[in-house]
Amino acid sequence: MRPAHESLLLQLTEQEYNLWRHHPITAAYLRYLGDQAEAFRTAAADLLEAGNLDDPSLIRGRILTLRELQSLSLDDIRNSYRQEGTEETSGTATD
Repeated sequence: MRPAHESLLLQLTEQEYNLWRHHPITAAYLRYLGDQAEAFRTAAADLLEAGNLDDPSLIRGRILTLRELQSLSLDDIRNSYRQEGTEETSGTATD
């Protein structure tokens, strides 16, 4: 049996998902993610310019993660849960 949040996300319609994405709180949060990605880009440029950028892959990974979260589609979420459902796991996730 799936946890309630998985069932909810798998049953959401595109319209319901889009309503959530365009809700003022969600829209502000998605904007925050974009702002954080830009802050990391600025920090990376500053570090590069100063000659102190030791591991660009760390900053790159954070920026890509923020961008991915910002643009996550309902199909991405559904596919993630569908893939998890086909893999054998040693335990069950709960809220």
